[in-house]
Amino acid sequence: MIPKAIRSPATGAVATARTMRQSLLTRRNVYLFLSAAVTLSILGYLFSHVSVGEVSDVIANMNRKALAGFVMLSFAMSFFRTWRFAVLLALSGYRPSRLALFLVVIVRNFFSDLLPARVGTLVYVYLATQRLAVPFGAAASSFAVAFLFDVLALAPLLVVAAFLAGAVGGISSSALFAGSVVLFALAAAVLAALPAMARYGVRLVEAAGFVPDRFRDRWRDAIESAGEEVERVIRAGIYAKIFALSIMVRLCKYASLYLLLYALVEPLGFTLDQLPVPTVMLGLVAPELAASLPISGIGGFGAYEGAWAVVFGLLVFPQEVASLTAISHHLFTQVYGALLGATALALLSGPELVRWFRARRWTN
Repeated sequence: MIPKAIRSPATGAVATARTMRQSLLTRRNVYLFLSAAVTLSILGYLFSHVSVGEVSDVIANMNRKALAGFVMLSFAMSFFRTWRFAVLLALSGYRPSRLALFLVVIVRNFFSDLLPARVGTLVYVYLATQRLAVPFGAAASSFAVAFLFDVLALAPLLVVAAFLAGAVGGISSSALFAGSVVLFALAAAVLAALPAMARYGVRLVEAAGFVPDRFRDRWRDAIESAGEEVERVIRAGIYAKIFALSIMVRLCKYASLYLLLYALVEPLGFTLDQLPVPTVMLGLVAPELAASLPISGIGGFGAYEGAWAVVFGLLVFPQEVASLTAISHHLFTQVYGALLGATALALLSGPELVRWFRARRWTN
């Protein structure tokens, strides 16, 4: 064993890196175990009350007009999301093909639902840099700003829904209002702090002596670039436009999910009057937040269905229908998103299309 007093810095750096890797592996294994336990326990409970045949029947008998409305509004959501990214990238001097950017958004939507805690949305940064030739700084800043505005746009919609729904299912509208205000304030604070966070990130990277110099330099440059692009967005004064586009993204998203829910339950005898929009809106947000937790499984399965069954069972449906729609609604959206995402990813991966997309790149 090498005496501690004469160990070289390099030996210490290797030991530190090894310890960090072991710690990450342990945390990952614990996370995977907890995630699997949550998913299996919740789905096991729901399927003890609902059969696979009932789930397949309710999907097969969906109202076709409402289903068509769901598809149209889901594409509208992606259209407004694409528009928002295009505005943010243009500030950095990049105007990729709108078609290519739309396909990137479709893939981003799929990966957002696929991976826990919404980390799949980071695929946007990868595709923007690798397929659209947008530098990392511009891609990362547009991602961060868009993500925070998604949170900002959710808060006022929750406030409106809470006041229109009133106190339902034992849930206080004043508590929902307070939670929405806190959510808005936190997102706004993070948005304002992004440049400072980037500068702090640079200092952290520079202080990471155990990281090889070539990696440190690359990470430092990437973070500095992202911080500069965020400051460019702040100086441009376009927050009102980005916020309006974010509201449209949210409205189209929840309207599409509402129509899909109606498509599922209309053959069961439920009418639009039995699906009050503000109440259903609150029911749709709860499982989405549950699926955003780190403990949620792949595709959000388990956490999403559990939150849906509880909230819709309290606010809208008998418990059996709440459990049935929890599984069928989420299963349909995941399959639908997977088909769209796989198609978009295949198109983005075609060498001829990639060259065409890159040829249409424009910079200052």
